[in-house]
Amino acid sequence: MEILNFENVRLEFDGALASLVLADADRLNALSPDMVEGVQAALREIAKPRRGVRCLMVTGEGRGFCAGANLSRRRTEASEGKPSSAGSAVESIFHPMIRKLRDVEVPVVAAVNGACVGIGVSIALLADYVIAADKAYFLVPFRNLASSTDSGLTWLLPRAIGPARARQLVMRAERLPAETALQWGMINEVAPVEGFAGAARKVAQEFADGPTVALGLMRRLVQDSATTGLDAHMEAEARGVLKTSRTQDNATAIKAFGSKAPVTFVGS
Repeated sequence: MEILNFENVRLEFDGALASLVLADADRLNALSPDMVEGVQAALREIAKPRRGVRCLMVTGEGRGFCAGANLSRRRTEASEGKPSSAGSAVESIFHPMIRKLRDVEVPVVAAVNGACVGIGVSIALLADYVIAADKAYFLVPFRNLASSTDSGLTWLLPRAIGPARARQLVMRAERLPAETALQWGMINEVAPVEGFAGAARKVAQEFADGPTVALGLMRRLVQDSATTGLDAHMEAEARGVLKTSRTQDNATAIKAFGSKAPVTFVGS
């Protein structure tokens, strides 16, 4: 295993699986600007072809997945009577990271090991598969901060759970337990906190062993479906079919289709 360390961010490479670990456990992995830079650097590393990454798993160290944005700078500004830098930070720091995570070209698994708050919820919702520990919870706290939402939350949440439930979470700042999130269709799986890391890794490894080109195209098509018309979407699907038809994985799967022979995908 190869490990790269950034500012409170750890990137682990184990074969075709890359794990991006938010690593500021004392603050439940609340994102500071320096941490966001670390995430950006990690995502750039993952995108390098020489890495051969076929799945990205995002998780947190310790008891939390991500406790939202680190507000220490804003608290200092407020106590000193200075103008808030929140607006510029959202546009120049946090939103570029969200876009970069959205644009990852391989399957993304979010392993929500604990508290998932604010921008942490956006990170989880950008994944293709979300597995959460049974002790985890989701919280959109902006109401309690008298602040509007950011990080795409009011775009992502209605598409995941519908507008009524999205309004409930956003406008009442209610804590949503993992089991309820599963019932609402917000996440895919709940696993016991004991042994959670192993359960999450098993899911991520299944994606890493899959037909990477096809899965990456499916990821993009599902994302784009919210904003494209049917005709344009079918054209994009047709381009995807053409692209995957030229892959080794497609040829192997077609040959094995209808038989019980196991298929080993190589990701190309």
